[in-house]
Amino acid sequence: MKEKEYSVEGMHCAACKNNVECAANKVKGIKNAEVNLMSNSIKITYDEKTFNEKDLYKEVASSGYKLEDNYDEEVIFETKKDYKELIKIIIGIVLLIPLLFFGMGPMYPSIMPEIIKEPPFYLSNAIQYVISFVIIGLFFKYYKNGFITLIKFKFNMDTLVFLGSLFSLIYSIYLTISAFFNHYTYEHFHLYLDSSAMILVFVSLGKYIENLSKNKAKSTIKALLALRPKTAHKLENNEIIDINSKDIKLKDKLVVKVGETIPADGIILSGKTSVDESIISGESLPILKVEDDHVIGGSVNKEAPITILVNKERKDSVLNKIASLVAEASNMKTPLTEKVDKVAKIFIPTVMIIALVVFISWLIAGILNNNTPIISIGHFNSVFDEAFTFGVGVLVISCPCALGLATPISLLVGSSVFSKNYVLVQKSEGIEKVKDIDCLVLDKTNTITEGELSVSSLNILDNTKTSLLSKIYTIEKYSEHPIAKAISSYLKENNLDITLSSDFMMNETIPGGGIKATFKNNEVIFITNKEHAKTLISIPKDIEESIDNSTYNGELSILVYDLNGNIYALFYLKDKLKKEAKEFIIEAKKHFKKIVLLTGDNKNIASYIAKEVGIDTVISEVKPLDKDKEIIKLQNEGYKVMMVGDGVNDSIALTRADIGVSIAKGSDIAIASATFILMRNNLNDIFKILNISRRIRHNISFNVFWAFIYNIIFIPVAAGVFSFLGFILEPMYCAILMACSSVTVCLNALTLFIKKN
Repeated sequence: MKEKEYSVEGMHCAACKNNVECAANKVKGIKNAEVNLMSNSIKITYDEKTFNEKDLYKEVASSGYKLEDNYDEEVIFETKKDYKELIKIIIGIVLLIPLLFFGMGPMYPSIMPEIIKEPPFYLSNAIQYVISFVIIGLFFKYYKNGFITLIKFKFNMDTLVFLGSLFSLIYSIYLTISAFFNHYTYEHFHLYLDSSAMILVFVSLGKYIENLSKNKAKSTIKALLALRPKTAHKLENNEIIDINSKDIKLKDKLVVKVGETIPADGIILSGKTSVDESIISGESLPILKVEDDHVIGGSVNKEAPITILVNKERKDSVLNKIASLVAEASNMKTPLTEKVDKVAKIFIPTVMIIALVVFISWLIAGILNNNTPIISIGHFNSVFDEAFTFGVGVLVISCPCALGLATPISLLVGSSVFSKNYVLVQKSEGIEKVKDIDCLVLDKTNTITEGELSVSSLNILDNTKTSLLSKIYTIEKYSEHPIAKAISSYLKENNLDITLSSDFMMNETIPGGGIKATFKNNEVIFITNKEHAKTLISIPKDIEESIDNSTYNGELSILVYDLNGNIYALFYLKDKLKKEAKEFIIEAKKHFKKIVLLTGDNKNIASYIAKEVGIDTVISEVKPLDKDKEIIKLQNEGYKVMMVGDGVNDSIALTRADIGVSIAKGSDIAIASATFILMRNNLNDIFKILNISRRIRHNISFNVFWAFIYNIIFIPVAAGVFSFLGFILEPMYCAILMACSSVTVCLNALTLFIKKN
């Protein structure tokens, strides 16, 4: 199965989202299609053997939308202001003033000039028609799109706007013709042209404000993508040429000068510098980078020129991964959103049926009332006028936009707030699940501790071996294991004359144990932990007691020995606690019923660390594959589990937990697999997950509540249910309320940007 993403033009509301998804899912070879209303895009999962892209284009086009194979984050999340649309809206609003003046003229005949009231051709009406047709021309897209969606039975918001405006126009024409033949006086001549035009203007104004809100929600993504420079210096045939950063390819060699932003993810080929990654990872201090170190696109080169080899395509870069996660978070699937989607699918057809039923009901009621309007005499000119007002009002006031935007706009803003706090949302369903979490499971290394071992002391037991320290240094220098790095660094720092041994031949890694090294003349040296050493040699009682005592103090003991049982040296290593670990556990106990330290480390070391930070439950000496089983045990006990780990050895357990939190560093951000990803190595950011998730849930709840309540209350009002109490909504006021509903949802979502403690 493969995935691909496309841009989609013409989507406005939840009905549009459903139309596009349904069209795409009909195409042979597509297994799943998911539309993102915030980015106006669709992601498909397809079988390349049976999928034909032309079929997808054709099916989506038949639904009234345009598909484009140009998905680009920088284009999708551009926040350009549509000045043409703004100018149209301003012109529309200006034209509405005289239109309303002349439209309401019959209500105030004394202030109207006599010239516009002379029968049979009222100049007032002619002016209204001219202005109305100009406004309809300005916003003719609603007529065009609405007509297409209507005849193809692919209803969306445009359908309702089109029908509301069209019926008002047609009824006005009918009234004009009727008045001409029946010789109505000016005072009885009320047209619905103001409603026909206002519907278009105010819906457009609402959409424009809504788009401004979306642009604000996308601002974080745009800011992230803007970190990437526009140009890059490419090294080609020993010459440096400037290219557009979009044209950077895998394996390109790039030169990055001092003070410049690194244009792509890569490996340093030459040079040594410090790099500022604060915008991406939250690391406040510049990080030293040397040859073979990884650098992240978007970080800043601070000290010296470097040459890098691009090792990731643009779409796979850390920057793009972060931007994608922020954007994709707006498509959360929960029982609530699934219900909203189901309602959205039938919403517009249901509204059209309700509008028809309302029109017919009022018409029949008026006929039975001796062809007299039911509402107090003087408000409506005829029974048809009364029925028409309420029927069109239902069409115009119904708002699928608020329903469609309620969840995704809050999630997009919320995920932006998360990223500003150096937290990425990888599975937005977790925002909903967080509220049920009552058990916190913590890995030790890289989570409670810094994850960087250092040698606390060295005990040389037998120094008869020639160049012992040089041989140990050589063995560990050729290993990438954290213990080996700690020992080799210690020896280099404390023995200035130490050198690599010329007798060294090869290293052999012992899984879970250590290293077996071979030198010339068949000399073999082991550097392992106590458990593995005991399988090969007999450890003297005093040495074993010394090792056991060190583990009670949280130290890891590493032995250097040969197969003859000669033990040459003992290294004692320790992993530092994170500075915030103790305070974090104190605060965490206020939020979780149970806190567990889950580690593969020695029981004594694990117990020492747990006691030091204040964790009561310790599960130690657990292999990475078995951590999954421990999570299942806790879940079977009735706990909802949040697992926090470094995202590498803990990946299975992170997936198994109800909420997985991965602590990522640098390039790991792009590959970490969890519900949430902490971009900086700070445990206190877990509380941000709890707090921001709660705010997002409350925001979504308000939006969904408002979207449903708005339609539940105002559709009956527009239908005339409360007209006997004096509550009557003309279609033009219905248009204003419809625009306000989606704007309210967007503005409420933006309140998430307001910082709260």
